Amino acid sequence: METYLNHPLAPYTTVKIGGPADTFIITNTTAEFIEALKKYQNVTILGNGSNVLISDSGIRGTVIKNMSNSIEYLPNNQVKVDSGVNLPLLITDTINHSLSGLEEFAYIPSSIGGAIFGNIHGINKNNFDRFLTEIQVFDLEQSKTYSLKSNILKWSYDTSEFATKPNLIILSAIFQLTPGDADTSRQKVIDIITKKLQTQSMNSLGSVFKNLPARTGHPADFAGRIIDQELNLKGFQIGDAQISPLHGNFILNLGHATAADYYAVVKKIQSEAKSKLNITLEPEIKFLGNFS
Repeated sequence: METYLNHPLAPYTTVKIGGPADTFIITNTTAEFIEALKKYQNVTILGNGSNVLISDSGIRGTVIKNMSNSIEYLPNNQVKVDSGVNLPLLITDTINHSLSGLEEFAYIPSSIGGAIFGNIHGINKNNFDRFLTEIQVFDLEQSKTYSLKSNILKWSYDTSEFATKPNLIILSAIFQLTPGDADTSRQKVIDIITKKLQTQSMNSLGSVFKNLPARTGHPADFAGRIIDQELNLKGFQIGDAQISPLHGNFILNLGHATAADYYAVVKKIQSEAKSKLNITLEPEIKFLGNFS
């Protein structure tokens, strides 16, 4: 376990934005992760930092960077995975073990814990919970570890029950996969990444807004299409934060963007969507720290 004071958080996010943590802890095993959770109060968990905007003033209290990295192959095509494992690494590893299912989540730079918490969706419109059977958690209120069956938890598009129960910290999960041809799976991943590279940049937080579900008089719609074609905001920029010229639902850091810049672009999009289209765009990313 490593401990740092007043430690910058920007390097630990995909968008490279954010102020310092009062106390920053790096844990490398589940045992260390649990030890830190028991020791520190007012804790924020940081996975891969791929969908969180950290304020310029940083995060008060303790931030734990969870880097637990165990992958254990079980009978019946199941895999037990620590929450700190990177999703791209897990996809590669399961393919190497001739297991299929997670390929559609290629090019999503999430940790497993973050992917479960946000119940991310793949290109085939499957949500992450489809592949989960059991989740091990640490309960901050009871200070103990236990397992939850996935089918008793509440899941929905881009969110999970964990979002409403901050006392439950994800430690690991068991996935149910299926046998598959490794070469076929690898080619599928290559095809997905090749397509995403045409419009999606890694100097961002991925999709900023959730897509819109069907509503009275309107079909389901993509947030990116609305921002691109209805609001004509593609390329709009404040400071060094820019709406991607290639994809309206991505906001890029052109080099020196601040969290204030990025947040201002988010609010601009929401304001335009509401005033011009009477649409409320709900953020898919999380905001950590003070944005008032």
